[in-house]
Amino acid sequence: MSLFSRRNIRAFNGVVADVLRVACLFSAILILIGTTIALCRTILIEHRLDVKLGGRPEDTRDVVDESRIMKQAERLAGALKIPTISYKTDHQETKAFLALHEYLQKSFPVLHSHPAVKREIVNELSLLYTIQGTKSGALPYLLASHLDVVPVNEKGWLVPPFGGFIVNGTYIYGRGAMDDKCGVMGILEALEYLLQQGERPHRTFFLAFGHDEEVSGKRGAQEIAKLLKNRGINELDFVLDEGFPISDDLTPGTSRPVAMVGVSEKGTATLELSVFGTPGHSSFPPAETPIGVLSAGLARLEQRKFKSMFGSGPEKQMFEHLAPHVTFMYKLLYSNLWFFGPLMESHMATMPVTNAFLRTTTAITMFQAGVKENIVPQSATAVVNFRIHPAQTVNDVLEFTREVIADARIQIKIKRSREAHPISPHGPYNVPYQLISTSIRQVYRQAIVVPAVFIANTDTRWYLDFSTNIYRFLPTLIKLDDIGRYHGHNERMAVVNYHHAVNFYYRIMKNADLALSKEYTTQPFSAEL
Repeated sequence: MSLFSRRNIRAFNGVVADVLRVACLFSAILILIGTTIALCRTILIEHRLDVKLGGRPEDTRDVVDESRIMKQAERLAGALKIPTISYKTDHQETKAFLALHEYLQKSFPVLHSHPAVKREIVNELSLLYTIQGTKSGALPYLLASHLDVVPVNEKGWLVPPFGGFIVNGTYIYGRGAMDDKCGVMGILEALEYLLQQGERPHRTFFLAFGHDEEVSGKRGAQEIAKLLKNRGINELDFVLDEGFPISDDLTPGTSRPVAMVGVSEKGTATLELSVFGTPGHSSFPPAETPIGVLSAGLARLEQRKFKSMFGSGPEKQMFEHLAPHVTFMYKLLYSNLWFFGPLMESHMATMPVTNAFLRTTTAITMFQAGVKENIVPQSATAVVNFRIHPAQTVNDVLEFTREVIADARIQIKIKRSREAHPISPHGPYNVPYQLISTSIRQVYRQAIVVPAVFIANTDTRWYLDFSTNIYRFLPTLIKLDDIGRYHGHNERMAVVNYHHAVNFYYRIMKNADLALSKEYTTQPFSAEL
């Protein structure tokens, strides 16, 4: 009987139909089960990741007096008038830094004359403050910020960048308003206020203000870290440095502000790519010039992205923390990333800022070649900067680059590099993280606090040996049109936001003492602080 007889064909079709029916039924069951699981997770998701540092009710309402708002703004404006610019590792405006030191002493007379406070100049331009607590038995902590700012192009500014103007009583303009003299001044304002109330911290802590964070931190924070080590300070309870600001009305699914606390920091690798050839006259050029060879390799490198590492770092947990606070459809998405993860990755990859959370990024930043229009150059050189996801390493970047370039004529050299930072604990019962989280919500009452990987670089790299609890957060509120002000034109800080920043640092100091007194708990978060 023929293999292709009508009987056999009918039988085969019957089998296929039966299999198809079973497959459809099985698929429907899987879809039903998956949908049921997703809906259950969405409906039942709790604020289980939101906890507060519990204690006496009055503690959570103890904030800096609002009558000080304008005086605080004026002191910050005064600091912004001093051009503490870092150009290179060993190239700073030295006189400006010394002027800022003097300005800080005059602006905060109580803390600078208090017997519990010791101020030291480290490596000529950086500052280290030791605040001696009244009680022993707990590890000290460290609050960091930096004194230096990046250079400016005055042409794009509405007001002089070092004018220190308060415009319409609303915004404080000046280079360093956001990055990061607001941190230095905010911390000192909080300590000054605490001491003025006749209080003294129970817990010992340090204030570390480096002078070259914008160019490396090698002469500032690194030297402060060495000094602490030499004094036998080998462990800190936690370190808090600058990081993400609070974003207002920028997160899909909620109009509430979102505070991202950096629990890790991307690494970096700067590679130099070079091609060497034979110079010659442009009238009879070779088939390929160094510029052409290098350009082709760079094009391949730019077009091929590193694979997404979604779920390998804190980016997945960021959405899980958001899930209880967003509208239903976004809650369905954020609480079921086991199913919607690929969709989320695809969407995040379309925008540069969110793409940076997903993967190691590649940026071609410099290209040099040629000396004259009619001479084929002897060489071409480019610089490529990578920001490395915490799940990858510098060696991964080097191997990826070699694989994608795939041209032995292109020489690759590492100019500088550092690995991504370890991911710090950020669970519901990790006291240092929850101390910071609670302090944020005590000041920004509606803020949703989530963990994140910080995509820029800070001085925390120099304190990694001191603690596993390293966090990065900038206590100020920004909107979409403020993002370009970082290292850009018209940098500014809202007067009221700066007051909130002072309050945040004040609450950090108070909550750190609360934890030391052993009256703290970690319990479900209530909005009624």
